[in-house]
Amino acid sequence: MKGTVNQDITFELLVCEIADTMQVERGDTIYQPGSVSSTVYVVKEGRIKLAYLDESGKKLTLAMVSAGGIFGEMCLVGEKHRRHLATAIEDSLLYSVPTQTLSHVMGEDPQALRLLLGHFADRLREFEETLEDLAFRDIQARLSRQLLKLSDEYGVKTDEGILIGFQLTHKELADMIGSARENTTLALNRFAREGILDKSRYRIVIKNEKGLRAKMVAQN
Repeated sequence: MKGTVNQDITFELLVCEIADTMQVERGDTIYQPGSVSSTVYVVKEGRIKLAYLDESGKKLTLAMVSAGGIFGEMCLVGEKHRRHLATAIEDSLLYSVPTQTLSHVMGEDPQALRLLLGHFADRLREFEETLEDLAFRDIQARLSRQLLKLSDEYGVKTDEGILIGFQLTHKELADMIGSARENTTLALNRFAREGILDKSRYRIVIKNEKGLRAKMVAQN
């Protein structure tokens, strides 16, 4: 790839010719805390959840990675063992690349290195937003912001409203906002009673985006 100049370079284009592929099913673990950190992954199809897992088994979702996204990249900057959990929340197809192979590519192509630096900046901003939520927002505000984010990234317009376009359990949503499932369900039920959203076991439709934004800034 040396000398390549590609204004539209993506992680998928970067690795597609040098990577192996692996198929994972919803619920499968790609890696867990403590496992050797020696592979970088790019999502070709599906969706992967990255989560912090403490000794008691409690989870805090750090990020969701969709098609075209990269994860496991900390091995490129010296990580020896994984510090978080990576699981599939949909049936997914992944590219996997050994650290040394991708490090060589990055060294050969400055554009690829800039792509990675941009990714690190985006991931850091995402983590900072999560910390801000946990420190300064109540459950309703955190839930509102997360639902709006999911709507922006994965929303599908329907006659009912904006459907979050993948299966999402109350437990998974609770992990995203650092809350107990029961408290998250209570907040969802309140939003449903107020006409802000409709929900079922795996399905959430946002009916009143303005009302949801008002919840995001309000504190009880």
